[in-house]
Amino acid sequence: MYRHVSAAQHRKDFGLPKDYKVDACIVYGGWDKKRYRNKFLQQARKLGTVSVEKNDYSFLFDILSVRVDKKRIWFIVAYGGTMLSEYLHLASLLGSKKNILIGTCGGLQKGKDTFLTITPTAAYSTESSSHMYLRNAKNNLFASDKNLSTKLIAQLEKEEIVVASGKTITCQAMLAETWNDVIAWSKKGYLGVEMEAATIFAVSKHFKVPSAALLQVADNLIEKETVMDTSYFKKRKKLNTIRNKLFDIVIRDCVKMRNEKS
Repeated sequence: MYRHVSAAQHRKDFGLPKDYKVDACIVYGGWDKKRYRNKFLQQARKLGTVSVEKNDYSFLFDILSVRVDKKRIWFIVAYGGTMLSEYLHLASLLGSKKNILIGTCGGLQKGKDTFLTITPTAAYSTESSSHMYLRNAKNNLFASDKNLSTKLIAQLEKEEIVVASGKTITCQAMLAETWNDVIAWSKKGYLGVEMEAATIFAVSKHFKVPSAALLQVADNLIEKETVMDTSYFKKRKKLNTIRNKLFDIVIRDCVKMRNEKS
């Protein structure tokens, strides 16, 4: 069925040029599409010549396609994994050389820096898209690409961003989370809970595309802090400053792929 449709057929079905290809795919985990598209473009324009491509290609309408110094980057704002898995499938099939998630997560470990950025080594998930793409996985852990993650960590440290690596858990039912869930996840050693990482890692792995994630700890769940707390709102200004640096690091990394084969 759909899994076996070729890149050429997708180009035809969506009205794309026959030579259309994607160089990289950047995902932001969130719901406010207009806000994060504007933030992405603002940061991208600081790093190179940017042109926004006209996008009236049927199902692809929700993708921001930009040229940054001649590299075509798909920017996707996603809240969870359903449509994200399909857009990642298409990006990977159309040639993406790396898929990177920028986002936030709920903190699950006490004693960590308030403004910690997590680079997941793997994400645990029970949601369907991960398992549909990696059906022979022996467990529910879906790994990021070690080399790409290491490269990004070096850039984080250069920018003096506090970083930690470890496992996260992908849960796409935020409002269903209980305090018992938070305690259990913490005891199992997960650094944070998010909504997209496992999907990105699994789909990318299926297509043999390197993938990684940079996740800011926003609400510190293990400290009983939520996104509705005053303490969270007091942190937002600095979190936004760090997020802009994450955009810079990821965009720069994608644009520098000058010597890679198309």
